[in-house]
Amino acid sequence: MTDKSAATSSTTDNWNVNYYKAQKVPSPNYTSSRTKPITCLVLHGTAGGGTIEWFLNPASKVSSHYVVGQDGRVTQMVHESDTAWHAGVVSPTSIFANKGNPNQFSIGIEFSRNKTNDNIMPDVQISSGLDLVENIRTRYPNIAIYFHDEISIGRTCPGPNFPKEIFRS
Repeated sequence: MTDKSAATSSTTDNWNVNYYKAQKVPSPNYTSSRTKPITCLVLHGTAGGGTIEWFLNPASKVSSHYVVGQDGRVTQMVHESDTAWHAGVVSPTSIFANKGNPNQFSIGIEFSRNKTNDNIMPDVQISSGLDLVENIRTRYPNIAIYFHDEISIGRTCPGPNFPKEIFRS
């Protein structure tokens, strides 16, 4: 289980974005620093709008490092050196079972999608997401890419019509 006590107030966060094209909108929902080195990316679908507002709400107790909007805009909500709260529930049949909380060794990217996570994603969103992933790969050359439904088996996340093969290549 991740310690869900916010490290600092979002109004006092003093960090620069890791991805130069991202807009910084700090979430209060994260754990300061990490207990393990970053080894993977976890890609998600938001299952509806209002994600940035939800991640800004301390009561939600969730966050992600990045949110990629359908318009291609990238928002960074948690610094990569800190632990976002995006993939902590691991199914017993997952490849991550018994390996600890994946939040501690992953970077989370949310893609804005419709409520059922099954919309066809706009080309600008896919292109922007691929650019972000490639940028992260330059900083973490051996990083692996996973999808949330590989951690939490049975979830519809990132959902149907998500171009998994493009992001894994």
